[in-house]
Amino acid sequence: MRRDNTEIADDKKNIKKATIMAIIACILIMIAFSCLIGAVFLQEYDYFDTVVLPLVLGGFFGGNIIALVLLCKAYPTLVISDCMKMNDRYERQEPMQIRLPERESLGRKFLDSKFQYTEDGYYRRKSFSFLKDSVCYYARITEDIEVENALRREVERLYQLGKNEKNLCMLLFVYMDAVREREKQDIKELGKRNIVLESVINPNLSLSVLIIAVDRGTNTGYYMKIGRHGRLTLYSYGCKMLKKLFGEGSEKLGSR
Repeated sequence: MRRDNTEIADDKKNIKKATIMAIIACILIMIAFSCLIGAVFLQEYDYFDTVVLPLVLGGFFGGNIIALVLLCKAYPTLVISDCMKMNDRYERQEPMQIRLPERESLGRKFLDSKFQYTEDGYYRRKSFSFLKDSVCYYARITEDIEVENALRREVERLYQLGKNEKNLCMLLFVYMDAVREREKQDIKELGKRNIVLESVINPNLSLSVLIIAVDRGTNTGYYMKIGRHGRLTLYSYGCKMLKKLFGEGSEKLGSR
C-alpha cells in the first residue's frame, strides 16, 4: 500500500532524529574514553583522589550509559531506514533471466557439477569458502502455480527433514506452465524480502533461499540478483553458484 506524504515526512523526521541521537552517542563515547586518558596525565594532581578521580569515573560511566540509551532508542529506526533504502534500491530493478536446460536435463547438470543426489530429493554439494568456512548447497527442483507457495512448502520440508547444516543455501527451481508479469512480480518481492532480511536485519542467517521461477515453455528462469554490497551473504553465494552452473547468459529484463 502506497504511503501518503504525511507518513513519508514523519518517517524522514524520525530517521533524522535517530541519526542525530546516534551521532551524539558516538561523541559521548569518545568523551568518556577521553576522560580516562586525561586521568593518566592528572595523577600527580594534588586533589586527584578527591576531585579528579570522581569526575573521571562519573564522566566515563555517565557518558557511556547515556550513549547506550541513545543508541538503543535510535537503533530500531536506523534499521528500518536501512531496510527502506535497500527495498527502494531493488524496487528499481527487474528480475534477471537465465536460460536453463529442460527439467529432465537439469538434474544431470547438477550431477555433472559435483552435486550428489540424496534420498530426500535434493542435489547436495558442499564447497569450501574462505569467508564462510564452507557453504552447503541444496538444489531442489519442483513445480507449483505460485512461487510463494513453493517457497513456504520447501522451507518447511527442509526443516522437517532436519537439514540444519551451517551456511545452507538452497537453489529452488520452481517450474511453471508460464511465467507472466504476476509471477515475475512475485519473484521480485520474494527476492527483495530475502535480500533485505540477510543484508540488513540478520546477516548471520544459517539458511538462505534463491528462488528461480522457470517457464516450462521457454526454459527461461527468473530470479532477483543481489548487488555487490551483499557479496558476503548466502544469497550472494547462491547467485554465484547459479552463474557458475549456467554461465554468463543471464541478463536484466527490460524495465516495465
